[in-house]
Amino acid sequence: MRAQSISDAHGLPRPARQLTRLVFLSHPYAWASQFHGNPAAAAKPRYGGFTGAQLVAMEQQVSRRWPEEIRRLGPDDALVVNGFPWGGATVLADDGPGAPVLRAARERLGDRFLLTCSEPGEAYGRQIVEQFSARGYALNPASLASEGWGQSFEGCLPRWAGGMAAGIGIPRGIPMRYELTFPDAPFAMTGRFLRRIAIGGTDVSLYLFVAADGRPFGIFFPGIVRDTEPTRFALCSVAPGRVEFTTKRGEPVELLPQDGTTAVPLHVDGRGDPVYIWSRGLGLEEFVASLAVAPGHGRGGSSD
Repeated sequence: MRAQSISDAHGLPRPARQLTRLVFLSHPYAWASQFHGNPAAAAKPRYGGFTGAQLVAMEQQVSRRWPEEIRRLGPDDALVVNGFPWGGATVLADDGPGAPVLRAARERLGDRFLLTCSEPGEAYGRQIVEQFSARGYALNPASLASEGWGQSFEGCLPRWAGGMAAGIGIPRGIPMRYELTFPDAPFAMTGRFLRRIAIGGTDVSLYLFVAADGRPFGIFFPGIVRDTEPTRFALCSVAPGRVEFTTKRGEPVELLPQDGTTAVPLHVDGRGDPVYIWSRGLGLEEFVASLAVAPGHGRGGSSD
């Protein structure tokens, strides 16, 4: 899509209006959309030991915040909502589960609201720039504030946001605002989020939690996901036996230390299985201190 020229009433070029903040909402109402108008299906066990109705109820604790937060957006803020490639017309229809978000976005933002449906990747970010440019808006990636909302915390959200950030050129990516996301991991659904820790001057962040049983756990995510790049890792200095690794489904992952560090892959769904890190006897601050290290490219690669 080629950016259109924007002119004033006299036909003269009009300077683009600078957007200062970009909010990205990925695949909202993922669970509600599956059981919309089908209460019988919602009553059955579906995932992680929860029924469909329980999943929808937990999701609603997050999704009810989205319209509230949209109505707080300012005059130089913009919102991009990424719909589903399947069933998107139903989810984001005026009478579908996503109606509250659509109504709030249209009323509050007008043409600073984009409703999209795209494959993940850098091209998605470039499309966002072009579409806003066609409406007379500009994005300065060096100064643009941004945050990610939506679903899932381990999968679609960081993957689409990371590709978008790479395409736009946002240096440290689009950090996820956890209280406005919903995870896939059942233990994250019932756990408590503590904080996000930026790793040095990089695009990588550690998201830190406490499980329902009191154990600390965390997950690293890159803010930038380029279309073609080698696997990146967080190089952690924890002693063997003091942490364990699992998938978001709770399945064990074997990562062996080498030269005093353990390389934890910075995976997002679609690019590898995201890896959660669990404390085994480490106190919270000791656990955090052992994980907050610089990322690298390849096993033992140089830091960003």
